[in-house]
Amino acid sequence: MDEETYSQTKSPGTAAAEDQNPALSGGPSPMRFTVVALAFVVHFVAWIGYCALMVASSNYYFAQSLPTGIAMFVLACVAGAAAIVVARELSPIPRSIVTVLSIAIFGISGIAEVVGRVERPMPELMVLTFGEVVTLIGMFVFPFVIAGVLVAVVRKPEVAGRPTAGAVAVLLVCVVIAVCCLLPKFGVLDPTALPSWFRTELPIALSSGIGMVAAVFLLGRVQFHALSFGWSLVIRVFGFVTLACGMHLCNLSTGLLVGFYPLGDGGRMFWTGATLGFPIGAVALLVSVAAARRRLS
Repeated sequence: MDEETYSQTKSPGTAAAEDQNPALSGGPSPMRFTVVALAFVVHFVAWIGYCALMVASSNYYFAQSLPTGIAMFVLACVAGAAAIVVARELSPIPRSIVTVLSIAIFGISGIAEVVGRVERPMPELMVLTFGEVVTLIGMFVFPFVIAGVLVAVVRKPEVAGRPTAGAVAVLLVCVVIAVCCLLPKFGVLDPTALPSWFRTELPIALSSGIGMVAAVFLLGRVQFHALSFGWSLVIRVFGFVTLACGMHLCNLSTGLLVGFYPLGDGGRMFWTGATLGFPIGAVALLVSVAAARRRLS
């Protein structure tokens, strides 16, 4: 029985249940997917702001004030609420797991910043030490979680359509910009040839952030329901790599703009992996989407 026959013969009760539960229906409508994508943008921008203020608080006196802690608390709450919105299209159990993680990670991170500015750090004040650990989990681990959630959401058939040329062009341009700006970092170009005021971290952060959003909308237009399991898996894997590495590259580049690598050598390791993973994953994603689209045409 094909989809059209099924849609004509299913009972009103079944239709109502599917409309109320995204896990029973094929997935979110294009408008609801747009809401999910925008929620992801809000989540990421808010968390980038939180992490930037966290790094700044270790470098600048003004960032150690209570208003800065309150601002970080608000940013953490916004990031957590947006992550919960992104996870709404998942089935109940994964949705509950992501919701609990979001509340725990972003709630504790925000509260710890306010408490740390009201009370001086003391060994017995365990919320500060625990809060720092939770913040690092949110910075380095949660991007993998939210990337997996997005890949799971965009593969739903109701989101499908023809990939837009705009998303492809934006992602390709961002990859080119990121690669060109990364060349001096690896000694391919002479850094002294650049103006003294130029910071390569700024275009890297912007290009990886914008390219990551373009990748989300590109994945949302792939016709996964018409692809074989192999092609669908390949596109989702490269999409996951692009999103996860793009988030880490943008976040850590912003940290370098403000002051230093979060987590020291560990942050440097993540940054190096993201500099390789983002362009490689994005190019592989573009090639696999083009190849899959050609097979369908």
